[in-house]
Amino acid sequence: MVDLNYSSDNPIDNPSHDKFNRYPFAQRVANVIAERNDSSSIVIGIYGAWGEGKTSVFNFIENELKDKPDIVCMNFNPWRFGSEDQMLVNFFNDLAISIDRTIETGRERIGDFIEKYVKPIASIAGRTEAAEGIGSFFSGANIEELKSRIESLLENEKKRVVIFIDDIDRLEKNDIHALFRLVKLTADFKYTAYILAFDKEVVATVLQERYGPSSSLGAGNSFLEKIIQVPLHLPAVDKEDLRTLCFNEINKVIDFVGVGLSEENAREFVNNFSKGIEPQLTTPRQAKLYSNILMFSLPILRNEANIVDLMLIEGVRVFLPEVYSLIKNNKELFLTDGNMIYSSQQKEKEKVRKKEKIEGILARFHPEEKENILDLLCFLFPKLNAIFKNTTYGNDWEETWSEKQRICSPLYFQRYFTYAINKKDISDITINELLERSKDSSIAEIVNEIKEIMNENNAETFISKLRRLSKSLTSEQLKNLALSISKLGNYLPNPVQMFSAWNTYGQGAMFTADCVVNLEDKTERLDLGRNIILTADPLTFAAECFSWFRKNTEEHPNPNAYSEEEYLELAKTLAQRVSEEITKADIGDLGKIERLPYLLTIWHEYGETGEASQTISQNIVKDSDFVFDFLESYTSTAFGEFGSKKSNFSNENYDAVKKIVNPDLIVDTIQRTIENLPFDENYPNSLNVSRKEELARQFLWIHHFVNDKEKDT
Repeated sequence: MVDLNYSSDNPIDNPSHDKFNRYPFAQRVANVIAERNDSSSIVIGIYGAWGEGKTSVFNFIENELKDKPDIVCMNFNPWRFGSEDQMLVNFFNDLAISIDRTIETGRERIGDFIEKYVKPIASIAGRTEAAEGIGSFFSGANIEELKSRIESLLENEKKRVVIFIDDIDRLEKNDIHALFRLVKLTADFKYTAYILAFDKEVVATVLQERYGPSSSLGAGNSFLEKIIQVPLHLPAVDKEDLRTLCFNEINKVIDFVGVGLSEENAREFVNNFSKGIEPQLTTPRQAKLYSNILMFSLPILRNEANIVDLMLIEGVRVFLPEVYSLIKNNKELFLTDGNMIYSSQQKEKEKVRKKEKIEGILARFHPEEKENILDLLCFLFPKLNAIFKNTTYGNDWEETWSEKQRICSPLYFQRYFTYAINKKDISDITINELLERSKDSSIAEIVNEIKEIMNENNAETFISKLRRLSKSLTSEQLKNLALSISKLGNYLPNPVQMFSAWNTYGQGAMFTADCVVNLEDKTERLDLGRNIILTADPLTFAAECFSWFRKNTEEHPNPNAYSEEEYLELAKTLAQRVSEEITKADIGDLGKIERLPYLLTIWHEYGETGEASQTISQNIVKDSDFVFDFLESYTSTAFGEFGSKKSNFSNENYDAVKKIVNPDLIVDTIQRTIENLPFDENYPNSLNVSRKEELARQFLWIHHFVNDKEKDT
């Protein structure tokens, strides 16, 4: 494994490490200074953006000069000081120290002179604004004597002081003003040379605020032109050298993390990075920053995200920060294509809205760059193709994207921005470990492990991932996991909602059916279905699983689904279990059994003839209150603006009840239980009565009019 920590972008000082041919430039600057015979001062400005390598050039220049016997180098760092007067005093202190340290003289030391004259004046100047303070300082009676002493000393000793000031663009605005005022008023010292490094645009903008209208950089640039005698821009970095540096850094991270990229994946990354991201790579510091971010994110999300997508989205974060923020904060913009909108007019309006929002962020790029960035976004988020390329991807693609852990999958999108598995998600590593152990563990062991992994927050994601992976499981895994999930019906969240199949309870049952149909062996399929029905917990979950078992029919042919004969055998098995459990259940609990009508239908159609009807009728006779629980179990749940509630008893409910129990028995029981019920001419709805009476009157009304219709018929 490569020995690698986070990549440092510290400046270099060894010419052998110069990857961007900056050393010849620095060497030339150093020679210009060293070869000057003129005693006058000179101010050289080295312009470059943040991260372009200005400090490395400084180091090269200083190394070239420090061996020159007639050169004294001084590094002045104004950003170390908290106030203008401190900057002022320390400038002269540093100058005195540099001269006294490098010049042998028997005369009065410059440091002693500064201690005597400069500090008292500076303390007075420090009470005013920066520029005024420095001006006051230089108007002091002793400044000419100070200048004369320094110049005389340098001339006698044949020395020239080179003052390096770096990172000027990092200063606060007031400090930048103070520094340039200082340089302007001291740059006429003989035998001195200033080398200033900064981002010209940043500094000119700050100076502009003081010296000219904010709409133009003219005044700021003019101020710089009065001070900087030799303006030099850093040589442009060769794009190929920068590209080589970036990809070398990427390769180091990949090798260190141990992430394996297939040839296809490597091509995908290089193609998309080179077109959509690389044009924004302008400084070595960006390349180092990018490698450091990969060094952080790849180990965390290894095996939890798609590596190509992760490397590309991190590239977007570093090189296209505005685009990254748009993606991070607008999930729906990138993961949906508007196909769920039914109106074609609304759909087109939504496309235009999304297109305008994305193109608004890309407006600053020239057309070719914009097109390449859009290509990158369409690769990361394929549903954008419907907006920009008139190509659509159906929802069936989402399963493929989930399998590949892609950022365009709703199941994985958030991981790429949080670098963590949130409480509603579940680690793919955890899932894979469970799948591996499910090959040879007992059902009890697998059940216990799932209980430790799954909770009410992540159950939906857990089951969803199992369903997604079911096609790739071995027969042993299919059988063991199906039986394990079937025993966990009570642990699967089952909230009352309009489409119960979409809740975790329904999805868990569907997973067991997936496992059945994915088994190749016919005998194993039948055995697994039978075992699920017999051992699923509770009974209602066994019925839920059975309801998702597929049949091989002419309308829906599926050779791996059950034949009519096999399905009938499984239905009889379920009917037998329903018979056993309902027969021994307490009457008080019977009406509370979930999906009781469905269980009774299975029992009635596939069990012993008349057994279901006889059992329910006997319970009604034993306990008249049971009839109301029984009727209630047949009503559906209605969902509205203010929540859910049980709906009215309907004609469909009546027909279903009549298949199990003679309606006359229910009528007699109701009339015996609730006396003096009024006769309703119209269907009794929204009554201000108890739920028991409401059900009774609705049942009686339907029974009365149904009987009248039957008599008329």
